[in-house]
Amino acid sequence: MAEKNRVLVFRNMMLDRLKPAAGDLFEVVGPRDNEDKMAWLKEHGRGIEATICIGIDTWDKAVLDSLPDLKFMEVLGAGMDGMDLEEIARRGIHIENSGELHAGEVADFAMTMMLAARRDLVRSQQFLLDDKWKGGWCPPSRSLVGAKVGIAGLGHIGLAIAKRCAPFIPDIAWWGPRDKPGVPWPRRDSLVELAREVDILFVAVFAHPKMTRHLIDKEIIEALGADGLLVNVSRGFVVDELELIAALKDGRLGQAALDVFDPEPTDPKRWDGVPNVLLTPHIAGATRGSNVQLERHTIAKVCEFLGIKEDA
Repeated sequence: MAEKNRVLVFRNMMLDRLKPAAGDLFEVVGPRDNEDKMAWLKEHGRGIEATICIGIDTWDKAVLDSLPDLKFMEVLGAGMDGMDLEEIARRGIHIENSGELHAGEVADFAMTMMLAARRDLVRSQQFLLDDKWKGGWCPPSRSLVGAKVGIAGLGHIGLAIAKRCAPFIPDIAWWGPRDKPGVPWPRRDSLVELAREVDILFVAVFAHPKMTRHLIDKEIIEALGADGLLVNVSRGFVVDELELIAALKDGRLGQAALDVFDPEPTDPKRWDGVPNVLLTPHIAGATRGSNVQLERHTIAKVCEFLGIKEDA
């Protein structure tokens, strides 16, 4: 009987999820979180042709050198920020991601954060729990009537956000490095121009440290302004966090809603005393339904590459 193909996976959570999902189709292997990853790769890396990974995993020259037979990488999600894409391309390794698959989930969450921040849901709940209602009404929140929305990055996620905004915030513009023929919303020539124009700025750009680190800098933050809301569902390093925190503290930026941080996990103490901020622990794309869908999609793509019939 032929040996099963071995498919590399890092991180306990993914190993434990994907082993039963793969069943008898192929063998999911990889170091546990408490093991020395490079030592494991040196001992077991040869012969592995495929990997299932996530964008924040480190894929540099040293890791790739330990996998001389690697030919295929399937990335769970849209981000590929931990990957040396130039080196991967130089070696002729085929790489795919599943950003389109859960773009709707991330967009739903981005909209939820925007609505919760703009209508001050957290503050309103605390007002009630602190028993302040007896003394009068909670201060009013910001209205969405007449608001203008900007989207940085009109890929799968940005496009899904725009479609969700359109029915009740129709004034939408966007910026990205390349034009998107056929989309109904205008593209601005620069990100700072977009930020000056809008009240709410969603950040959904393709994130990579060499290309988009601190894309949202002091100039962009100040252009968005004292009544502006920044919603980031891309990667934490895309925003200059120190400038963001300073701007929130002194009122140069109105609000921020962040699902991603630099680094992760973020230190809660970093946010002590920071006003008008809504924080969630990088969960925008994670729902029970999307996790199952991603697993099925990933297993199918690996089987396709390896020439395995799933019903065999």
